[in-house]
Amino acid sequence: MEEELKAALKLRREGEVVESNRLLAELVKQYPKHAMLHYECAWGCDILADEEAIRYYERALELGLPHKEAINAYAQIGSLHRLQGRLTESREVLKKGMNRYEQAGLLKAFYAFTIYDLGNPGEAMRWMKEALFDSTMNPDIWLNRQAINYHGNRLEFPQNKKNPAPSNCTEIKTAEDEKTIVEKVEDVLKVFEPTYFHGAWVFEFDRYDLHFTDPDDETRRAAVAAFAMMVGIWETGSAHSFTPQHERKFDGAFDPNKSYFELHNFISAFYANLPSIQQEFPVMTAYIIDSLDAIDVRSKIGLELKFPEMDPSLFKEFRKEVLLPNRQPKKRLPPLEDFLEEIGWNLSYRCW
Repeated sequence: MEEELKAALKLRREGEVVESNRLLAELVKQYPKHAMLHYECAWGCDILADEEAIRYYERALELGLPHKEAINAYAQIGSLHRLQGRLTESREVLKKGMNRYEQAGLLKAFYAFTIYDLGNPGEAMRWMKEALFDSTMNPDIWLNRQAINYHGNRLEFPQNKKNPAPSNCTEIKTAEDEKTIVEKVEDVLKVFEPTYFHGAWVFEFDRYDLHFTDPDDETRRAAVAAFAMMVGIWETGSAHSFTPQHERKFDGAFDPNKSYFELHNFISAFYANLPSIQQEFPVMTAYIIDSLDAIDVRSKIGLELKFPEMDPSLFKEFRKEVLLPNRQPKKRLPPLEDFLEEIGWNLSYRCW
């Protein structure tokens, strides 16, 4: 069972959430009294905005979950009920969780949303204040901060619209899918302004991480350049190419069948091939490491917790072996002109 579970979680890390959940559902049938199997299956359904998550979370709680997972299960059940307009059920399950875990700021935050929808904005704000006071540095609050922001900014809107159930439809290939990696990166370079990483450039999806050591020189350069620019604009806050799987359902354009950039894949490939990448592209490597380190520090809880689908032991080792030894002030980074040369930007791309 352990090997099958590892395989399913590995698929999730790599973005194959639908297939991962299919394997987890089979494991649940084989081991119906295993609490964490139910929890992992619920988490996968939750990522896909599938309401079946409630049933799996409830069974996981019945079977007995560790403290952290139990708090999250109560919070997600309450949130899912609220999103479907079942406010009484949402209130009761969140109250049950708060009675069991008194200092759970995450439960208080979601309870505030439900109380607000029940017509008690004053009480809702009181609960939200308590949640923040209790949990300013609580990892659960940081892990779910996008969900809290999402719901908190939409308190004036009805919340009973159902999310579309995930389908198994095959994506329709477009002309964009036929572009090479080099062409996709050049599309971004043409709108890239050489003033550090300020700009919300959008990369067409591709598995750039699979081409860090491609036999073709230009493809190899383009793949590493894509990663360097992705983490650069992430660090400056201009755009976010990488979104944790559990936060994607709060994106208005969410599609469970859409391919997303998986941070786990990029970190794994970059770390595994670091010596050769660093030898060929020393400037891009320095910028990638610097940006990832800054993002990791700013996350407060570490990227391995912000992205629960990522292999935590891998990232902890990456932090210890790569990020910390290379930590340095911005002024010690190679000149931006050297970075532009390595990524392949040139004056012909100027649009003015």
